[in-house]
Amino acid sequence: MAFTVSLVLGGLAATYVFLRILLNLTQDAREPPAILTNIPFIQPLIGMVREKERFYVRLRDETRLPIYTLRLPFQRIYIVNATELIPVTQKQWRVISFASIAADAGNVCGMSRGALEVMKRDLTSEHGFSLSWPKHIMPAMAPGPDLDAINRRAIEIYVDEMARLRAQTAQGGTETTANPKLVVGLREWSRRMMVQSTTEAVWGPQNPYRDPAVAEAWKTFEASFLTLSMFPLTYLFFPKLHAAREVAARAMIEYMRRGGYKTASGLVRRRVEHHGDLFGLSLDDMGRGELGNTFAVLGNTTPCAFWVLYQIFSDDKVLDDVRRELLTLVEEGEPETDGSPVSSIDLARIKEACPVLLSTFQETLRFRAVNPGPRVLLDDVALDGGRILLKKGAMLMIPGPVHHTDTAAWGDDARHFDHLRFVPEEKKDKGDKKRKPNRVAFRAFGGGHVLCPGRHFASTEILSLTALLVLQFDVVPVDATGGRWVEPTWDNSPVQAGFPVIDKDIPVELRPRDPRRKWRVVYSGSDKAMDIVAEDISAGGKGAL
Repeated sequence: MAFTVSLVLGGLAATYVFLRILLNLTQDAREPPAILTNIPFIQPLIGMVREKERFYVRLRDETRLPIYTLRLPFQRIYIVNATELIPVTQKQWRVISFASIAADAGNVCGMSRGALEVMKRDLTSEHGFSLSWPKHIMPAMAPGPDLDAINRRAIEIYVDEMARLRAQTAQGGTETTANPKLVVGLREWSRRMMVQSTTEAVWGPQNPYRDPAVAEAWKTFEASFLTLSMFPLTYLFFPKLHAAREVAARAMIEYMRRGGYKTASGLVRRRVEHHGDLFGLSLDDMGRGELGNTFAVLGNTTPCAFWVLYQIFSDDKVLDDVRRELLTLVEEGEPETDGSPVSSIDLARIKEACPVLLSTFQETLRFRAVNPGPRVLLDDVALDGGRILLKKGAMLMIPGPVHHTDTAAWGDDARHFDHLRFVPEEKKDKGDKKRKPNRVAFRAFGGGHVLCPGRHFASTEILSLTALLVLQFDVVPVDATGGRWVEPTWDNSPVQAGFPVIDKDIPVELRPRDPRRKWRVVYSGSDKAMDIVAEDISAGGKGAL
């Protein structure tokens, strides 16, 4: 027995020594310093799994390094802490590549080998598939007629839902036993709203997600995306997840085959033009590609919408400020023949007339976003005059939580929610003057060459849903909290989520503020971009391309 124990301990010691030597031999002196090496290759992995987004914030606070290396089994990751390094790395977008990651997503969606070869070809060239398609679709997502059209369709969904909810309690303008309380799960309701509005606006009259079975399959596939991307032979090891993907994929393929894209948004039509006409992908591959593109339009907007609503309704001060501002946009019309009051609002005015609402939205992004900002190095990269070496094949990450809690960028209250933080200085009260935010450190929509092209659509969607709910309803928790809001947990949130997905829904009562009131909602459109990120501000309201 003693011999066996000695043999095991000796083997462990030898393995440890070997791994230490391997790490030292493969770590170049010019690379950012490697940390968490006490248990070589394993220690960082444990921290990632246990702490998730808090892991990188803790390491930032403990090390105070501008950039460092995490060595994992068969992988090295460079973590950028210093805000001043963000523009430096973004300038190297051809070789510090997000396009490579996007191309790999095609495999998770089950695209053909030929399509994957096309997607991974010329990854450093703007003439290649993966680098050219974001720029190709940009006209449909920049301020203009195409963007106005999808915004209007999304808003139509919200207007119909608000009218349906108000009708349930409209009997004499009071609640009765025939009109029970409107109790919904805030997370599930906001998700349903975002899924319905986005998919209708993007995929048009033949939207595959109208089928509840397809929508549910997508939900399963979305949650399991990371699992399916990490393991081979998923149909053997994860048959339910694989089956869910195929249900959604077959629906999208059928949509493409019957020409559903022809009556879809300008976004989808331009994607088809790029993928099919310019690069020769088949309708089946484009259908699976649309499944992947669903991540782009839904993956972050659905949890983000929940958090915006939570931040507003859970704080009376925020709610009062936002509601007061929105009410200035409401116009009162002639009552209807039955005496019902009529109110009108043009939601396109929000972006210019509601700085508090827009600031609250941006602060929610800053305060809640957990996106890691991954990139892959396609070649060696030298920074700081050659003194810092980033090796080919490594990953580079710019974690949102690290930069969103940086006191140098946001001030000493960086870890607190301040709904007025992004209000322009000229629109603030004299007593509210604070440090001007460093927009470079704002990472909710990425940045540089991989700045999210759909940010204006997503922002308008979420702000419009928020505005209509704030104006027409009071939202009150009904759980065992006595009507008090309690901060939800998100311990089981998927690792790939850009915003935390809470563990347990929050039951709330939606109380119509005036059930008899009729609302006339329009979206007149706009050719001006919202100043959401640094790139939008520097573009002078035209939208960064």
